[in-house]
Amino acid sequence: MKKVLLVVLFLLALGLVAGCSREDETPAIIADEVIADETEDYTPEDTVEEEAEEAEEIAVTPEVERRTIIMGTSADFPPFEFIADGGQGRHGRYSGLDVAIAVRIAEALDADLVIHDAAFEGLIVDLQGGSIDFIAAAMTIRPDRMESVNFSIPYFAAVQYMVVMIDDYSIESAEDLNGLYVAVQGGTTGYFFVSDELDANVLPYIRASEAFAALLGGRVDAVVIDSAVAQRFVNANPDALRIVRDNEAFGDENYGIAVRFGEYDLLDTINEVIAAMHASGELAELYYYYTEGPGAPQD
Repeated sequence: MKKVLLVVLFLLALGLVAGCSREDETPAIIADEVIADETEDYTPEDTVEEEAEEAEEIAVTPEVERRTIIMGTSADFPPFEFIADGGQGRHGRYSGLDVAIAVRIAEALDADLVIHDAAFEGLIVDLQGGSIDFIAAAMTIRPDRMESVNFSIPYFAAVQYMVVMIDDYSIESAEDLNGLYVAVQGGTTGYFFVSDELDANVLPYIRASEAFAALLGGRVDAVVIDSAVAQRFVNANPDALRIVRDNEAFGDENYGIAVRFGEYDLLDTINEVIAAMHASGELAELYYYYTEGPGAPQD
């Protein structure tokens, strides 16, 4: 064995003397030198033991975990987010336009989507605390919220509606709510409007469905809520509820997806997804699907 090694080293030295500079050396030549140095006391049993040790190391090496992206929402706001009938939704048991957008965002990021369902008014705190990565919850882009989060480009235009009992014609404008009991969902645009602009008794509820249950149960005189959601609950109770509009009192508003300050890459991806879904017509198709199509919650 030692004679063979001497011959190999002699040939290598001869090659280098013949004109090979250090720049001309290849990794294969360097590897050969290392192998020659380490095979002086080689036995076949060494290879078997080394291969066994390497196999054991590979076996216990954990796989790289796939990235997850966490959507924060309040899943009681159809057609944007709700618990699907039978638990078979767009993602797990969750369905709606915002959920469909979140699925597209996760696909663009090659990540697994996780949905965090919580009270709407606590979502920004959850986002700032890092327990969620973005908010997709029919959240209106407002200057006060922009002091805490960054918003995506708008993806839906809305307005506030008043919902009253079908036989109540005493309420025909926002001013008629003064002195009355008005149900809203806490932390929403409707909550801020009734609290700041009217002299009404505001009853904030965690879920939109709870606000409508209060109206149907006679505990409040009206509900102020986003137009699409108002229409959804009136459609589900056509013999009991009606919509009252006041375009002068309630201005137009736009929904956006919220992310933490500094999450510019995520925000760029979200904007690209929204722009693509808008350009392809997918957003409009999904809205119809979750309001009047087969994806709408069953009444």
